[in-house]
Amino acid sequence: MKKQWISCCAALLACCMITGCSGGTQSTGQNDPSGTGSAADTQDEENYISTLTPAIDFYGYVNAEDLMNAELKPDMSTYGTITAIAEMTRDQVRELIEEIANSSEKFAPGSNEQLVHDLYWQIYDFVKYGEKDPGGENTELVEKYLDKIEAVSNTDELLSVWHDLSADLYVKAGFSAQVFPNIYDYREKVLYFCLPTLADLDEIKNNNVKATQARDNLSTYLKLLGLSEDEAKQRATDIIYMYYEIAGYSDPLFISGDKNYYEAFNIITREECSGKLKNMTYDQLVRSIGYNGEIPDKIVFMDEGQLEGVDSLLDSAHLRAWKDIAVITLLMNGSLLLPDKYSLIGFEGVTPEDTAFDYVKKTLEEQISEIYAEKYFNKKKAEIITKMCNDMVEEYYDLINGAEWLSEEGRAFLTRKLDNMQFFIGADEPHEIDPEDGELIGSTLLKTMFNFDSNKQQKDFDTLFSDAPYDGFKEMSAITTNACYVPPHNSIVIPAASMNKGLFDEDEDYATNLGGIGALIGHEISHAFDSKGVKFDAHGNFVPDAMPQEDIKAFKDLQDKAIAYYSSFKILGSHVDGKLTLGENLADISGLQCVISIAGDPESQKKAFEAFARMWEQLLTDTKAKEYLTEDVHSPHSVRVNAAVALFDEFYEIYGVKEGDPMYVAPENRIRRW
Repeated sequence: MKKQWISCCAALLACCMITGCSGGTQSTGQNDPSGTGSAADTQDEENYISTLTPAIDFYGYVNAEDLMNAELKPDMSTYGTITAIAEMTRDQVRELIEEIANSSEKFAPGSNEQLVHDLYWQIYDFVKYGEKDPGGENTELVEKYLDKIEAVSNTDELLSVWHDLSADLYVKAGFSAQVFPNIYDYREKVLYFCLPTLADLDEIKNNNVKATQARDNLSTYLKLLGLSEDEAKQRATDIIYMYYEIAGYSDPLFISGDKNYYEAFNIITREECSGKLKNMTYDQLVRSIGYNGEIPDKIVFMDEGQLEGVDSLLDSAHLRAWKDIAVITLLMNGSLLLPDKYSLIGFEGVTPEDTAFDYVKKTLEEQISEIYAEKYFNKKKAEIITKMCNDMVEEYYDLINGAEWLSEEGRAFLTRKLDNMQFFIGADEPHEIDPEDGELIGSTLLKTMFNFDSNKQQKDFDTLFSDAPYDGFKEMSAITTNACYVPPHNSIVIPAASMNKGLFDEDEDYATNLGGIGALIGHEISHAFDSKGVKFDAHGNFVPDAMPQEDIKAFKDLQDKAIAYYSSFKILGSHVDGKLTLGENLADISGLQCVISIAGDPESQKKAFEAFARMWEQLLTDTKAKEYLTEDVHSPHSVRVNAAVALFDEFYEIYGVKEGDPMYVAPENRIRRW
């Protein structure tokens, strides 16, 4: 019972957040939002901890003693519940990989175990013995494609080489694309094109220093071909100038990162695209990504301007620069595995064991997820989480139907999303073993890596015209300590790795699990109804004006209150950015509102409140905390807890919090999501 389907959904798990300070506690009073800083000595902290009550600092009351006894490892800047679960999962995965690697069993060709075993030892031997070019095979392989690139004399030949590099080696010398749902029609899939570049187009366009740094970096690869310093710099400069021209065609909001994927979802038909292209055909464009299947009648390009810019530069004057880009991309993709004459870096300072583990985990994530799920995910976990998701969905029906600020049309729209939402819980069913997959292990590690990458791409392309149902675990595998909401599929994925102690314990009571993973599920469901989620309808189609304007305005009023409320909190002397963290803050409130309602009685609600606080326990350096304050869309963990729980009447009743207490928020200021 690996995959559970339910009529519901949600959004991104906050797994990399921040606490207040090294000690992890802070006052939450809305009118006195002072942070604690981190300079107090141990004795002062111990004295402070002994005085903590839920009315003073609920987060500290639950977590401070544990945080006082915790310490960051030398190589870590953060520690906490989510971090601990991720570390435990990593240890479990490593144990599974090494157990298979050290087995003397003869595994079936193409099986998960055969691939893990053979890849592990190929990497191990490569690092341990440093044999980067056995029998000259890797040099022969690389020089075969270098010769192909150098022989290019016109645009048609260049586009053909782009195809070969991508199809054979997954080297993207030109365009790149992947199969993606058509966000305007959930029944279709499209090839979603982008232009991977060797340098940041926004930086090249706006920062001369960054442009110079990029040029110097590119020139180091060209010197591997025997070019002099001056010639390498000149040819790298030509690449930068060409990228500068492409940047001029590009949408500034896109290359700066201020436009998201659905705002940049530009569908182009064959006819429209052919009308824009001057130096290549539509078919050549599609084939250039390594695609060999039936040519689709439409594609999506992330930035149409870039497509026009590249096409305008596909001429004899820029052919040398395009060839150099192909060469550098090939050498970059091979990186550590190339023969020394073509490599800038090596494996110094790493162990064969660590490197083999990292490469196997990354390369065989699907296979390892199946092995992991077989051992660590079970029917009991599936049944508990399934029930919890169903309970959450039922509660959301009640919350939505009871929200006075929603119009009848808006209420109907949101409930239709609930009607059509699906959950992917734990892990996917094991894939069908193909004995030919065993042949992906090549005669050298370089060939093996190219084989795996190109094979993965081909499997993606094969889904373009397939009517196979959507698989949420392609978005997030079972070994990921996280969860995600997928707007174009109106679905949520809860991987098996997130179902571990700290978030979930199958032997714990239901109320405690509600406060942990249940609050996350509720958090995720809320994202389907936030300012971004409501732009997608019940089927996952992008319909920006689907939500009635009167409801958008009413929600905006709630958002303004939430921004002001969270901005009143301070960490290390700096205010939380209520606007930056708005979406996640409202999702926290919504998830907790759902949990407290389901929990029902005060004793169960108390367990849920405290499990919620423990889930966000975190210790981290002051430097990292300050960094997160300006970059993270989630509030500091202490604020996530204290700001949220202080909005619920049940919290005051259970813990006896009264006016004048630091945790007190006046009833008229206790905002709710619904």
